[in-house]
Amino acid sequence: MTNTNKKETKVFFSLLIVSVILIVLRLTPTVQALKQLAYSVLIPDVEISSNLFSKTGNFLLNLYNIIKVNQENAELKNENFELTQQLADSQIILEENIRLKNLLNIKETKDIKPVFANVIVREPTQWYKFVIIDKGLNNEIEVDTPVVAVLSDGQTCVFGRISEVYPSTAKVALLTNPLFSIPVQIKDLKIDCVCNGCDSPVLKLSFIPQSANLQVDNQLVTSSLSNIFEEGINVGRITEIKKTNFGDYQEVLVEPYFQTQSIYEVAALVKKIK
Repeated sequence: MTNTNKKETKVFFSLLIVSVILIVLRLTPTVQALKQLAYSVLIPDVEISSNLFSKTGNFLLNLYNIIKVNQENAELKNENFELTQQLADSQIILEENIRLKNLLNIKETKDIKPVFANVIVREPTQWYKFVIIDKGLNNEIEVDTPVVAVLSDGQTCVFGRISEVYPSTAKVALLTNPLFSIPVQIKDLKIDCVCNGCDSPVLKLSFIPQSANLQVDNQLVTSSLSNIFEEGINVGRITEIKKTNFGDYQEVLVEPYFQTQSIYEVAALVKKIK
């Protein structure tokens, strides 16, 4: 038997003997006092016990309420997240519907048939040069077919032209492609010039005389001199004008409209075969 067990046994027998003595002895004031002392030490007071159990019960109730509130908060957070996702999805669908509706505003004419296509590839290394669309020869698209986009405000603008075509896809040279040049006109001023891609978010205008009174935000549209695009299609707006003390022309930068927002759907303007 270990020392610990021996000590516990001694304590037990000691308490047992004391208890027996207290029971056998007459209830003299001294014995009564000893009993009361023993009870107070060995048996908790009823009021103390009651308070203890009451506080324990309140603690358990509070703990239950806290757990319940945390569960309800977690459920509300999940519901809020789901509603936020549904709202975001609804907004995406709404924006897509607006884009498609605006795109459908491009009407077929006696000479032009719009072929609607999705942009399916835009490689980072060719970001300002090319995109791939999901329509091609099977849809009567040919090289140099003009491609336009429609912005969220319903404005139709130049996007690019077809540079390569395959049975079910085509490669579009963007307006910002450095190999892309297009005759344009500064709207309201009736000034004809050439717009060049720079492999960057902006375009450059060529052949603008130093004497031309240009302003930032002047609008550019396609010129009647273009052999690819019809006259009057929106191109972009002037963002910067630099006049130099040498040379005959100004340096003018233009922000193309199609760069002002993400473009996922376009229209190839296919010429009808007569």
